[in-house]
Amino acid sequence: MIARLLLSPDFARNRSLAAAIVCATLSGCGFTLLMPVIGINLEMMTGSGALVGLNGAAAALSTIVATPFVPRMLSRLPGRPLIVLSLLFAAACLPLFRLIPDVTAWFVLRFAMGIAITIVFVASETWINQIATPARRATILAMYATALACGFGLGGLLLSILGSQGWAPWIAGTLLFSLGTIPVMVLRGPEIEPPSPRDASALAMLKAAAIAPTAVGAGLLFGATETIFFSLMPVYGVRIGLAEAAIGIIMACGAVGGILMQVPVGRLADTVGKRPVVTAIALVCLIGPAFVWMAGSTAFALYAVMFVYVGLATTLYTLGLAMIGDRFTGGAIAAANAAFVMAYGVGSFAGPPVAGAAMDMIDPQGVLLVLSGFALLFIAVLTIRIVQRRTG
Repeated sequence: MIARLLLSPDFARNRSLAAAIVCATLSGCGFTLLMPVIGINLEMMTGSGALVGLNGAAAALSTIVATPFVPRMLSRLPGRPLIVLSLLFAAACLPLFRLIPDVTAWFVLRFAMGIAITIVFVASETWINQIATPARRATILAMYATALACGFGLGGLLLSILGSQGWAPWIAGTLLFSLGTIPVMVLRGPEIEPPSPRDASALAMLKAAAIAPTAVGAGLLFGATETIFFSLMPVYGVRIGLAEAAIGIIMACGAVGGILMQVPVGRLADTVGKRPVVTAIALVCLIGPAFVWMAGSTAFALYAVMFVYVGLATTLYTLGLAMIGDRFTGGAIAAANAAFVMAYGVGSFAGPPVAGAAMDMIDPQGVLLVLSGFALLFIAVLTIRIVQRRTG
């Protein structure tokens, strides 16, 4: 039976899907294990919260810088070796953090690792989008997003077990990225279809964003919402007087919502259409912060609101990727997916500073206004597209 699964042509598509999903999940697990490890160690090295924040921004900046080049890489190198080399590069960077306890070196390493991980995610998501059938695309991508969210959760669990000091977390991260190469090399099936030179250019990425602004806008809104939630909602909880334990549960509720909402929303999108579901989720993102404000410091109300609001907001990543798969085919998906990931990086990079400044100006509800503001901008894009379709 195992030999049939590994060798039969009937399962070739599933093998490639599994390879892409597993390698991305292990990368996500390693990334979320190491983000707090790097932050905690930097805090101990420097005592500067600003430096810790800037180091985190280096990862988001690497996503913005790297994405325009990934389609060109895919056009020149076979997809599987490119993913494997990127994973091994990320794995090789990790021991250097421990061996070189220097702030400048850590910025360079964080940026370099971010580029490698960006390549893995853009290539993997392009691969999944190319393989997925139109009738089940959103569902398959939802399964990918669920696995990725579980990987993120496992990274946090490993941190609680291994701690942030000593060699243990660095070795664990190295192993996770290294293990990600195994399914890519072993599970044989359809390969990543390379983009043509025309489809691999930065101009092609910009054209893709112009063709599918709703899909790309969903990536930006998700990036801003996700990073604001994980970076500033704990601060919001402190400022409204919540206990630390309650804040931890709120964050867990948002994460669990992101895991449990993916597949139901993906199936709904495959059934009724992706655009109406995206519109509904955008409206949730618009009004969700108002429910957070109305819940006040009532912990149980916030648990429910965060589960629904954040859980549904995270499905924008799945839906945006699915819309890209519907609008583009073959190698052209690579440039479109790069535009989507770059938009996610822009949202991740811009969201927390804007929301943090707003929180200082309007304490503490400014962060909620910014969350709704990003959603309102996305709804404006949706409205313009609807008008263009009706008049075109």
